[in-house]
Amino acid sequence: MENKENDQKASKDMLTFGILIFGSGIATILLFLMSTKNPDFAGTARMMFALTSLFGVAFMIYMKEFRGTGDWKELPIAFRFIWWTILAGNSLNFIEYLMTKFIL
Repeated sequence: MENKENDQKASKDMLTFGILIFGSGIATILLFLMSTKNPDFAGTARMMFALTSLFGVAFMIYMKEFRGTGDWKELPIAFRFIWWTILAGNSLNFIEYLMTKFIL
């Protein structure tokens, strides 16, 4: 019984992350397209891209820590390399946006 409840919670979590990532990705694309006609939208488009990266990082951590089964070291090295590359890229994108927006 408890396994079924965990599966339902996992599917709700996956749906939530999917909506967040897909919605922010679509908003980013639309804002970038609108910024070609009106440059005032470029800053908002960059913010949405940073949020998409943040949601992506949160999703990847959730999948690794809470949904992943088995030992991390048993996965192929190529998969782990790709996972870390995507995680680092998304993290650096979000950090770069924060630094240029609020610090510099």
